[in-house]
Amino acid sequence: MSRTPQHPSAYELRALEAVSAWRNPQASWYRSFRGRIDQAWDMATDWAKKVPGVEWTIDHVVTGLLELTNEISQDSVWLGGVLHDFREAGSDVQSLDEIRSLDLEVIDRALDGLELKYKSLAGAEGAASGMAGAVGIVPDIVALVALNLRAAGEYATYCGFDVTTREERLYAMQILDLVAGPGDHPKHIAFEPAVRLAKKAAQKQGVQFVEQLGFNEAVERLARAIGIHLTGRKLGQVVPVAGAAVGAGLNVLYTAKVCQAAFHLYRERFLAAKYDLDAAI
Repeated sequence: MSRTPQHPSAYELRALEAVSAWRNPQASWYRSFRGRIDQAWDMATDWAKKVPGVEWTIDHVVTGLLELTNEISQDSVWLGGVLHDFREAGSDVQSLDEIRSLDLEVIDRALDGLELKYKSLAGAEGAASGMAGAVGIVPDIVALVALNLRAAGEYATYCGFDVTTREERLYAMQILDLVAGPGDHPKHIAFEPAVRLAKKAAQKQGVQFVEQLGFNEAVERLARAIGIHLTGRKLGQVVPVAGAAVGAGLNVLYTAKVCQAAFHLYRERFLAAKYDLDAAI
């Protein structure tokens, strides 16, 4: 295994520029369009709060999400399969630590197609759950979160992070929560809490840091926040005023945003850890 270079490659420098552009997007018709979709989501959430029984639904969603996290669903990301993919591509890596010495271009080739895979799975799951109507909301949201936790976990693993640790599990949940939240906050502000946690973990203070905050309490807060946001959006699908903007494509749109956030954040963390770039995290 070759030694890690002291400076980012030209490809890695371009990747950091792309992350910066994602965090600070330029005004465009597409951004305006996505903004209108987010506004429709928020409106649907407000209307959904008036639906009878919504608190019951949220409580059951949160219960399901807590059971999901207890089952450590991200462990289903098969490390052996990830390492095999790298070896098939010509990189003889045997562990997560050895992934850290690869050039990001190699990792990006391995990540190619991952977003499409999870969007396809999310669309299929959403269509199946949608057949059940309102009664299918609870299992739909739990399945959607499980799918996206796995997606975040797979991005993390390909970038050399151990998703079986509590710090990384909490980090992934923060991504899901922040993407589910209202509005379109600047990414360099919205993701600051998760980034701070990542830096603590990188400094080998992560376990103590999480224990100090109370890991179980943090997970429960995140599960409730995710449950409230996604329940509101799902219930909004049956509110006529919300229109088609929050229709059956919600699962795909949410998954796409999670995958994009995971793609940029884990790659940025990979480069920050590889080159000790304090500016990145």
